[in-house]
Amino acid sequence: MKKVIVLLSAALISMLSLGQQFEKPKLEASEFEKVKAKVGAGFALQMQALDHEAPVELIDLKNNFNLPTASLSVTADLAPGIQLYINNYMSSRHHNEAWVEGGYLTIDHMPFLPASDNLMKYLTIRAGVMMPNYGDAHFFRSNNGNVVNNPFVGNWIMDAYTTNPGLDILFRKDGFLALVGTNNGRVNYGRGGNLGEDLVFNWKLGYDKNINEDLRIRATLSGYHVGDGHSGSYLWDGDRAGARYYNVMQTADAEGDNFRSGRWSPGSGQSQMNSYMANVFVQFHGLEVFGIYENMKGEKNEADQHFTQTAVQALYRLGSFYVGTRYNNVSNNDGSSVDRTNIGGGWYMTPNVVVKLDYVTQNYEGPAQGSIDGGKFNGVVLEAGIAF
Repeated sequence: MKKVIVLLSAALISMLSLGQQFEKPKLEASEFEKVKAKVGAGFALQMQALDHEAPVELIDLKNNFNLPTASLSVTADLAPGIQLYINNYMSSRHHNEAWVEGGYLTIDHMPFLPASDNLMKYLTIRAGVMMPNYGDAHFFRSNNGNVVNNPFVGNWIMDAYTTNPGLDILFRKDGFLALVGTNNGRVNYGRGGNLGEDLVFNWKLGYDKNINEDLRIRATLSGYHVGDGHSGSYLWDGDRAGARYYNVMQTADAEGDNFRSGRWSPGSGQSQMNSYMANVFVQFHGLEVFGIYENMKGEKNEADQHFTQTAVQALYRLGSFYVGTRYNNVSNNDGSSVDRTNIGGGWYMTPNVVVKLDYVTQNYEGPAQGSIDGGKFNGVVLEAGIAF
């Protein structure tokens, strides 16, 4: 009898319907009971079997396990509609020591200001050290040990992610959303200029609606703007945890580990910049399609930059299983480009436990890898992740 119960429980779990999440739902003030904290964690481990080649000698990649990564988070309910979140990296590819990634306060209700009750029905305020809500691509990425939101192993080639001190205000009503935000543009904010010189601004406009029980449509347009004279902004190189696809395209004589291996972007340090991202997400029954068009123009070290990223991702979910593919391309104004194709799938044994198998092939045209002119890598990566 016990075996039957276990088998039935497993079958029920396997039929869980999982879907993509974007901005967190509003906190319900009526659900607050008392000040309490929840501890969460994320763990990820990969088995990597990749090959690479280029016109220069590269290191010999091994087929083996990567260093496991781990994160620790604390979520605290402080008052009705007020919540604190803080995330820590306990083990990451880039840093050996444990350190705080960032944290922020979410305000969905103001019990200390009853006159704001009607207005706060539609507003969410975030303040702290956090990723600015620029674009929708960051909702599909792995963050160190937490990989359950990413259907594949690697993040986007041009990976917009940073944790800057800032503030944003989100308005949501009847499927429409509008956001405005500001931050100082820097991860290492103590090394920048004066705040008046280093402010950057971001915004988002969108529509996200369940048309019926079978169809969901979301479309957004975002902007990120760095004023002339900034001491050096971060957007795409702000992830300090490190990339997947370990050591790919690393030359034999290179010293140390390029912890961003497999990615390519304008980098950090823009003294002025305007970037825009358009996203479309459609969910119909078990089919999900997500698209990116991103265009940035800026200046770094007195040189002009112009990068364009396009991507399309298609998944089909059947209960707790999914299969899918992703195509991602980044190009810039010197003729260089990088494109990647992923084919894979996964199994959510529970909503908090996932196993993924990812075949990846990535090609380089021009000097996108600095001293390397052209090249490619491909192979298979198996990843297991737990997050709660």
